[in-house]
Formats: sequence, structure tokens, C-alpha cells
Amino acid sequence: MTNKTFEKTEYILCAEHLVYEYGIGTPFRKKALDDVSFGVKKGRITGIIGHTGSGKSTLVQMMNGLLKPQSGKVYFQGEDIHKDKATLPALRYKVGLVFQYPEYQLFEESVRRDIAYGPSNMGLSEEAVARRVEEAAEFVGLDKSLLDKSPFDLSGGQKRRVAIAGVIAMRPEVLILDEPASGLDPIGRKNIFEGLLRYRDSTGAAVVIVSHSMEDMAMYAEDIVVLSHDRLILSGTRDEVFSHADELIAHSLDVPDIARLAARLRRAGLPLAANLYTVEETAKAIAALLKGGTV
Repeated sequence: MTNKTFEKTEYILCAEHLVYEYGIGTPFRKKALDDVSFGVKKGRITGIIGHTGSGKSTLVQMMNGLLKPQSGKVYFQGEDIHKDKATLPALRYKVGLVFQYPEYQLFEESVRRDIAYGPSNMGLSEEAVARRVEEAAEFVGLDKSLLDKSPFDLSGGQKRRVAIAGVIAMRPEVLILDEPASGLDPIGRKNIFEGLLRYRDSTGAAVVIVSHSMEDMAMYAEDIVVLSHDRLILSGTRDEVFSHADELIAHSLDVPDIARLAARLRRAGLPLAANLYTVEETAKAIAALLKGGTV
């Protein structure tokens, strides 16, 4: 469940024994990552969770080469991403990173041009760029009528989707997002995550989501990595990680609230499965028991 040496061919993106410190040689020296290893599988959604300061943002910047580990390596398709510095720009088209609050980085006069910025820099034809813009807008649920509007006339949730579409338009094989639904209302959160699911399902890409929300992880992630105080404490499938509730709580994390309710219902005698972590799953399980007359 914790750090291990990976068979790199099993993962599209793989981190091995990463170490990174800020402020070396100053009184403000702080270790951000200490011996962190995990792998990301193609076609799956991987969640990275942990409190503020646990190293999540540092980790995702290493995953597409923006930061170089002071110790350890990052592999994309089995190759060390820092083996040849000249290949890093091309890597960032394949491993796309969406920063937290990406809407603050919008700058073009229209939504269309903002989404087109990345693929235009890839040397594609105008026709290919246009196709990618409309495709990316569709993935994130942006109506075509918005493409010629100024991004600054849109709502916060729409701006967020424009920014994500700008990375999706480059068709990354790994799409990494740092708190993609932060600050959005429930409808906005749902729109963002459903767009990411559409992109994964349509392309087979790996999607990596950084979040502080256990509910989001339970709803959307298939694999989960848990960081605490610069170290990896758990990694595995959603069920494997959430089965370690006591360890999560010991690190001031928690299982989703609905999982606590399901556990209380089991203790009260309701024959519910142990791996219910979302409202939808739990509601379906209870409805099935009611239909069967066992409640």
C-alpha cells in the first residue's frame, strides 16, 4: 500500500523515490516530498489527496517536468523524463497540467482563441486547431455559442472549463489537474468532473486529480494516493485506501461522510456492503434491500 519499486511498463506515468526541498541553505528550509513513489495507469482516474502543505502541488509539477526532483526519478512510458532536457517541451503536450484557479491565466480576446493557444503552438494546421477547439469545448460542456465571447464575460465555472479545455485541446495522454473544482458550487463541481470523465472515456487518457475532498475522490477516483507531511502514507484502489479508515483518521483525514453513515447502518444490522463510499451507491444498496423486503 505504501512506497514500492514499480514495474514501469505497467504505468504510463511513474514516480520513484521522489525527494524535494525548498529553501535549502536558508533558515526557511522545508522538505516538500520525502521518498514518494507511485504509478498512474492509462485509462484510469487517480486521485491525490492530502492537507495543505502535504506536497501535492510540488508532486504534480514534477510529473510534467516543471520541477526536477533532487532525488528520485519520474518516468513517462518507461523513460526518465529528465534524461534529455530537449524533450521536456514535447512532454508537456503529452502530460498536461492544469493549475489551481486556471481561469486567472486566461488572456485572449475570445474563448476560441484561448482554447486554441496550446494546440497552435504545436505547429498544427488551422483546420486541425479549429477541430481541437470545438472538440475540447464539447468535452468540458461549453456551448459553441460561447466560443466567440470574451472569457471575461463568463461565469466562474465557465471560465474554469475554458481553462481546462485549453489543456485538453493539446490531447494530453495524462491530464493532471490541481484542485479543478475548488471554489465552485455543487453544479459547477459536477460539470467539471463529468467533463473529465468524458475526456477519459473518449480518449483512454489517464486523469490525475489533486483534491482535498474525500467525497470527490470517492465519487470519481479509481485509484488514490494519500500524502501527509511530505510522505506517501497510502496508495491503491479506492476500496483499498478507504478500507484503512483508522490510518486516514490518524493523519487527520477521513473517509466520506456517507461511508460513516453506511457503517452505522451496518452496525444497526442492515446487510450493506463494506465498500459504499458515495450517496448514489448507498442509496442504490438501500433501495435494493427495500425492494427485496429485507429492511
